[in-house]
Amino acid sequence: MFDVEPKLNLIEQHIAKLLIASSDSEKISLIKNMPIQLSDVIGYRYFDEKSYTRNLVFSCADFEVILMCWGSGQHSVVHDHNGSLCVMKCLLGTLDEQRFEKRLNRQSGIVAIEPTGSYSLIAGSTTSILDEEGLHSIANSRQEDACSLHFYFPPIKNAYVYGLDNVAKKAVSSVFTSEFGIKRD
Repeated sequence: MFDVEPKLNLIEQHIAKLLIASSDSEKISLIKNMPIQLSDVIGYRYFDEKSYTRNLVFSCADFEVILMCWGSGQHSVVHDHNGSLCVMKCLLGTLDEQRFEKRLNRQSGIVAIEPTGSYSLIAGSTTSILDEEGLHSIANSRQEDACSLHFYFPPIKNAYVYGLDNVAKKAVSSVFTSEFGIKRD
């Protein structure tokens, strides 16, 4: 029989610490040092063959926690976080983060999305991004599945996605594959 109580207590302990964290740097440090593993959130793990999944683990007025599950070759589009701090902890596999920024071509007057760097995140590693630091996309370019735990301060109700060929942005609403361990239809 699987004992869920200790796992819930571990997550609840970390959520309690995040609720009283007073700065972004404190929140990032707490998440970076969390000893959370995939087994701690296994009840929220849902995959889909067509796209990566967003599985809501916790939500309150201050922040939300989402387990994202990435099959081989799955990726997000270039996006912002609509003013939220995003902290991502890789729990399984390796994920690639590509960062971008909007740059104005002074001669043409056209704003373009340009890559500024890429990073690989292995299980246990953490990254964070604010909109002021740029945009990003996440990809699982490996053959193995990957999972990452995302923390958004405050919760994201919608964000903007961007095309690489032009800077036109499109609003998208948050949609979840599952909420609190229950798969949505």
